[in-house]
Amino acid sequence: MDVFAVLLSLIAIVMAFIALQRTGGVKDLHRQIDVLSSKTEDVAKGARETTADALRRLEQLIRGREGQSPDDTDKPSTPPEPGARP
Repeated sequence: MDVFAVLLSLIAIVMAFIALQRTGGVKDLHRQIDVLSSKTEDVAKGARETTADALRRLEQLIRGREGQSPDDTDKPSTPPEPGARP
């Protein structure tokens, strides 16, 4: 009975290998993994850019620099004149 079980398991392994080869084999699996990983990277990049843009806008709203250009944010503001009220 043990010999029969081993024989059936070997036949099952061979049939599984043949089925894998007919569906494209290991090369096809690697290609599909590459395609999916590149799509995932594109989506993640887009999400990062969208999040960064939203955080940049939020920072401008909080700091009150909505009307200023991004170039002006790097420059230090001029000090008020002596005797002027804030």
